Amino acid sequence: MRRLLALASILGATSVLLGGAPPPVLPAAAAPAFDHIFVIVEENMDESQVIGNPQAPFFNNVLVNGNFRQANYFGLAHGSLPDYLALVSGSEQRQVIGDPPSDCTPTWDQPSPGCAITAAWPSNIADSIETSGRTWRGYFQSMGSPCRWQSNNPVYDVTHNPFVYFKTVEGGGSVSSSRCQDHDVDLYGDNRYSLAADLRSQTTTPNFVFIAPDNSHNMHDGNVGQADRFLQDLFTGSNLSGANGTEPVNIFGAPAWTEGRSIAYVFFDEDSGSFYNQVAAVAVGNWVNGPAERDGGHFTHYSMLRTWEAAWQLPPLGPGDRAAAPMLGAFNLLDPGAASSGRLARGHPEVYARVSVKLGSTGSPTTLLSLASADGTRFRLLVDAQGRLVFENGARAPDGVTTSGLRAGEGWHTVELHLFVRGTTGTCEAWYDGRAVTALSQVRSCPTGSSLIDAYAIGENGAAGAAQFRDPALATSPL
Repeated sequence: MRRLLALASILGATSVLLGGAPPPVLPAAAAPAFDHIFVIVEENMDESQVIGNPQAPFFNNVLVNGNFRQANYFGLAHGSLPDYLALVSGSEQRQVIGDPPSDCTPTWDQPSPGCAITAAWPSNIADSIETSGRTWRGYFQSMGSPCRWQSNNPVYDVTHNPFVYFKTVEGGGSVSSSRCQDHDVDLYGDNRYSLAADLRSQTTTPNFVFIAPDNSHNMHDGNVGQADRFLQDLFTGSNLSGANGTEPVNIFGAPAWTEGRSIAYVFFDEDSGSFYNQVAAVAVGNWVNGPAERDGGHFTHYSMLRTWEAAWQLPPLGPGDRAAAPMLGAFNLLDPGAASSGRLARGHPEVYARVSVKLGSTGSPTTLLSLASADGTRFRLLVDAQGRLVFENGARAPDGVTTSGLRAGEGWHTVELHLFVRGTTGTCEAWYDGRAVTALSQVRSCPTGSSLIDAYAIGENGAAGAAQFRDPALATSPL
């Protein structure tokens, strides 16, 4: 799977069509099940101070242009701490930090710790991620020692590190838990888990990557240009800021980005102190629409958290995210009322499809998903008469049928199909209930031919038949 995001050619995915001109961006049926979610939180700027600011050319010309700007996005409070806590737990936790909230520091070294959240697991997104079998790590620039909750330094602000406020992460004592020390680390200074080292392979890159630049590189001090240069450093491996040193971070060049299904969210915790508290937020990646802006909702940090939960099918954590709608307008997916078959606006080399299907007893083959190219080549995921999951590759002759040992059970299941057309070295991957089907998945070694994918169908020729289908999702990569 190839995802190249060159500075000169970041492109938005083309919307799905049933014919004619591209439709307006619609809320999607679901969020893609991303392999990696990158989160970078900036500080204390009104949306109008950032969008279009010539001092922020990377943010505007690369991250915003061609991706998805969430132009109706708002912070929740003033003072960093309630916003960060809400972002990861679904609550501003005012019962702990006060009302009105104060930017306090946890006192885990006290018998009755103050400014500390002692709720049971899962109390925050990190707990939920681990419960789901995924991994996470927070990277905090200039923090120094891992899991630093005791104090700030001139540029590290503990209120920008929400995870150390939770007992389930910190451990609840004066000596932080090994979990916290392994997952809450310095962006550069930890010789075990620096972000640059973790990005060397997909397996070492956490599924959830939370990055907090320090106050010299996050616009907190008003230096928009320096923060913008640091964002460019993080994404491209440059060192324009002078802070991306001997082992540079390079998100766009990492295998997790170029070979995995990844997305990056860059947004601000709060504005400069206005009543409205509207801030800039952008979703970056090959699986988002662009350059669209609104999708009709009023969104906050609770919506951001709910979007991550929707992508990984995690339950809500608190009252805020439980009541919030996920931000799905960014994704180039089928809308819930879309037809069960159709043509794409243009051919694409990479397509990801997903649907939930209710299967009955075995006895006759059932087509689940199929993708086709202009030359008539069809790629099909189906259940055969014995109930086994099968992949049919129309570009591979004479033997283009691969049968797995996995038998699909009765009831509702989620199936996914990913194709990257690349001649004799394409990628074909299938998933069943969130797990890769080994016998059917061939990464970078699947003959797919060279004709781009330009049609899709759910069921046989778009007809559901005996099976029931719901929540169709289709995403296209533009490259």
